[in-house]
This record gives sequence, structure tokens and C-alpha cells, in this order.
Amino acid sequence: MYNQRTRGRETKPHPSDAYECSSYKLAGQRRTSACGNHHISTKALRTLILETIRSASAYAISNEAEFIQKVRAASEVRQAQAAKDLKRKLNKDRRRCEELDTIIKKLYESYAVGRIGEERFDTLLAGYEQEQTVLRQSIMEVESALDSFEQDTANVERFLALAKKYTDFSELTTPMINKFIEKIIVHAPEKVDGDRTQQVDIYLKFIGRFDLPAPELTPEEEKRQAALHRHRVKSRERYQKIKAGEHAVGQPFKLVCKCCGEEFESTRSNTLFCGPNCRAKFYRQEAAAGRMRECVCGNCGKVFTTTRNDVKYCCEACQRKAHSKMRYRRQQAEGQETEIV
Repeated sequence: MYNQRTRGRETKPHPSDAYECSSYKLAGQRRTSACGNHHISTKALRTLILETIRSASAYAISNEAEFIQKVRAASEVRQAQAAKDLKRKLNKDRRRCEELDTIIKKLYESYAVGRIGEERFDTLLAGYEQEQTVLRQSIMEVESALDSFEQDTANVERFLALAKKYTDFSELTTPMINKFIEKIIVHAPEKVDGDRTQQVDIYLKFIGRFDLPAPELTPEEEKRQAALHRHRVKSRERYQKIKAGEHAVGQPFKLVCKCCGEEFESTRSNTLFCGPNCRAKFYRQEAAAGRMRECVCGNCGKVFTTTRNDVKYCCEACQRKAHSKMRYRRQQAEGQETEIV
């Protein structure tokens, strides 16, 4: 990807700093089509890198045993797949090398009986021997790589030592990128439920791509995410109406009040209430619903729900009966004290 930076001009007054697909850019210069115009801003990418380094390092230090187990399990899977591909390549190269031995032997026999001339024999022999030399070198490299797979046990310790070396992850620096990051793959954006999403794979040194356990959202965070989702849905609906010609920019929207259910007009598409009174009433009702609790009536013993803390009875009739009983008991107690005196 190319790092594209602009200072801003009359047509585009805002400066930009982003990474863009090089294949798409080069295809545009050659007036051909290749790949797609996927990009990511430098600010967003640096934020992702810093968050990945910070999260992985904190998790590795605080959960060392679990971290070692997860990385080794993922490493075994990657090594098993890589080893399978290398073994397939190794068998193919060995078969070709054996075929070349047979071909060279037959070439010598043809030259000995005079079927081919000396110049032709030298040309063919040089080509076959060069190919065989390349194959033997490749076989040695693959065998060495297969042997090194069994010695990949120190990567976790090396990453832990690197993570413990850094104590300040508040700011992303160039040395930090060079020491922690192996490579970054930016995928083309996709639309999921109308939202633009983009996958970015960050590979750390020694451990590769490490997926951290997903944190559990608090009720406040879930409420915030739901509010943002509703806001995006409203914005898309407004854009679709403007695009379809159902609504013109500057004209009020016809909406329905969330509290009283009456229709009203507003210049904003995300307005929920027709006025401040409905807004206050709706949130009072929500707060009351949050204070809802179950109580046992002090008179009849019936279980009922209430939003107040000082309520003891399920209805006014039970309250009157309870007060009458208490008044009767109090009068009896006073009468007994008078007789004693």
C-alpha cells in the first residue's frame, strides 16, 4: 500500500494522510482496472497497532501461562500446515531430480550411439545439470526448514522478554513498530448491515497474528453501542430518502413522538420527542421503571410492585385497615395503662 498525504487545497481543503492500494493506483495511471480502492487512514492504523501491542503485551504479562499455551497451540497449527506444503514440494523436487538422472543417462546413450551431435548434447546436458543443481539446493533448504520447525519453542519467551522491556505504551514510536510488528494486511472494506467494516490483520514478531479473548461489554457500553447503531440507522434512512427524492435538504421531517405517539415535524431525522414535556415525562417513566421493586403488603400479605421506597401496602383499603388496627391496638394499650394506674 502507498502512503498518500495531502496538505489540502481549494478543491479538498482538509489535509489527508492514508494508506491506499498500490495496485489500484498503478492501474489508474495505466487506465486499466485492478483490485479496488480500499484504504485506511494513518491515524486509524496507528491506533490499531498501538492497541494491539498494548493488549497483547498486557495479556502476556498478566496471564503468562495461558498466553504460552495459546501461542504454542496456534503455532503448532501454522507449522503443521506449512510443513505439509513443504513436504509436498520436497517430494515433487525429489521426483523431478530422479527424472533428470534418467534423462541424462539416456542422453549419454543417445550421444554414444551417434543419434545426436556433440553441440546438441552439450546444450541439453548443461540445461539439465543446471536444473538439477537448483533442485538439489531447494531440497536442502526445504529439509533445513522442516528440521527448524521442531526448534520453535523459544518464540513465546522472546516475545515475553520484549513485552517486559517496554513499560510505557501510551505513545506509538518507530522503534516500537520495528520491534513488535512483522507485517500488516489491510483487506478491502465490506458493508455489514449498512455499516462499513474493514478487516486489518496485524502480525506480531515471534507469535504472528494473536487473537485476544473478546472483552465483555458493561451494560453502559452495550447501551452506548446500541445508541450509536440507532444513530447510524437513522442517518442511512435520511440519506436514502434524500437520494430517492422523497425529502429535500432543509425541509422538516415528519416523525412520531416516542412518548405520546403523536405526529410532529422536525428539521432533524433523529428527534424522538415532540417537545420538552414529553421528553421529561418519558425519562421520568424510565427512571421509575428502573426503581421498580417487589414488596409484601403489610396488611393482606399480597406481593405487589412499586417504584417508591416508603410504600408498605398494596392499596388504600389495606392502608386504612392497617391504620385502624394500629389505632385500635394503641387505644387498648392506653386503656390498660389507665387501669393499672
